[in-house]
Amino acid sequence: MIDIDKVIANCEHALGYTEEANNATLYGDWFGMNNQPWCAMSASKMYFDAGAIKTVANTKKGFASCDAWLKYLTKNNQLVPLGQAQKGDIVFFQFDEDAQPDHVGIVKGHNTTLKYLMVYEGNTSSGKAGSQSNGDGYYLKKRDYKTIMAVARPKE
Repeated sequence: MIDIDKVIANCEHALGYTEEANNATLYGDWFGMNNQPWCAMSASKMYFDAGAIKTVANTKKGFASCDAWLKYLTKNNQLVPLGQAQKGDIVFFQFDEDAQPDHVGIVKGHNTTLKYLMVYEGNTSSGKAGSQSNGDGYYLKKRDYKTIMAVARPKE
């Protein structure tokens, strides 16, 4: 059984982490794909370090690609309605006009009344300015429903 609190503790510990030049990160180094966009690798590592990677992936370390990860979770019947998002779920974002996910994070909290999620995210900017899908650090972000493409739940 997955311990979501371990995943969330890993996310909390990562808050404030910033990359070095050219997307050099401990997440890319761990995954074996340094100097690449690293949002999916950081989210994967949170589950990996909690001993829960098999609840969200069929690979040893998870995914480096948002698109590949979303396709896997879709095929594995792990998507849930946005209104049911909960702590520990994986959330994929759409910031532009194409049909592919641009970014991924892990849900900390959900406000169904005001329709937003609080999400732990790697490779994003600390504020509203700057790139939301290729920033410089690991931050907790408030994301309105309109930016969310899909939500997936870890398997029990």
